[in-house]
Amino acid sequence: MPSPMRFIVSPSTDVYYNLAAEAHFLHHTNENLFLFWQSESAVVCGKHQNLCAEINYAACQALGIKAARRVSGGGTVYHDLGNLNFAFIQDLGTTLDKAVNYKRFLEPIRIALASLGIESTYSERDDLLYKGLKFSGNAQHIFQQQKRVLHHGTLLLNANIHNLGAALKTSGSYQDKAVKSNRSAVTNLADHHPQLANISQTIHHLSNALIPLLNATISAIQPEENQAIIALQQEKFSQDHWILGYSPNYKHHREFEFQGTSYLLDMEVTKGIITQFSLHDVNHTPIWTNACEQVIQQPLSPNTFAKAFANTPLSSPQDHLHFF
Repeated sequence: MPSPMRFIVSPSTDVYYNLAAEAHFLHHTNENLFLFWQSESAVVCGKHQNLCAEINYAACQALGIKAARRVSGGGTVYHDLGNLNFAFIQDLGTTLDKAVNYKRFLEPIRIALASLGIESTYSERDDLLYKGLKFSGNAQHIFQQQKRVLHHGTLLLNANIHNLGAALKTSGSYQDKAVKSNRSAVTNLADHHPQLANISQTIHHLSNALIPLLNATISAIQPEENQAIIALQQEKFSQDHWILGYSPNYKHHREFEFQGTSYLLDMEVTKGIITQFSLHDVNHTPIWTNACEQVIQQPLSPNTFAKAFANTPLSSPQDHLHFF
């Protein structure tokens, strides 16, 4: 019988709150937990990824898709209310040997899905597949000081696949040493099992299957835990210095069109700080040089561009999306 476990269904659909909850339970508790959560539309990149190289920042802004970063490695994933996220947070025991073990956590998920008539298989990267198509991407993070592990994954039930594609279609070129995502063909399970489109009912059925498998007890986030999670959400997970600024150093080049004219952008970002930034017209003549100089040694953030370009034709927040 597995060690006792708290089983929590998050009351929030804010991606930053739920990522903060995972981090809080990993770093500040010694309990074993399982967490189900959903979020409004968001793209979540791995800790060591270049966010701007992984997502179409402009498309995400236009579609109301939030950009976020998690504490684990791995690739970028798309969330919306048609997606169900799960997380295991627990002690590893006395050793870190063979700590990264996806199937240890995914097998209960597979068994629970099988109880609903969904037979899944593993990919070579230990994603979950349905008839050869990916519906679950996973990542792990080891908190070495306390020998604890966070394993979390997605379950595509009835997500907006069009928005998923638009959010993850990048433009421009990036030179960096960041971890790159491996794109795979994906599917919604509700396309094959329509009853799964009722997400709340699916959570109920999966919970009933998982609770005895995990020796778990239904629990709620306690007021003091909620207070700590909100503080972490506000101080870290919703902030540009984490979402944009934690990206590895990179060089970015792109061509974009503004008011019928093509322009060239060159930018370098080091530890979240813009260290080089220039704009040229098609004749390679520098333009808006004063504004470009103002962003040097400033953090990569929409606010940085808003201040620097306030008195140029590129003055609106929509115009600044060309820089990401």
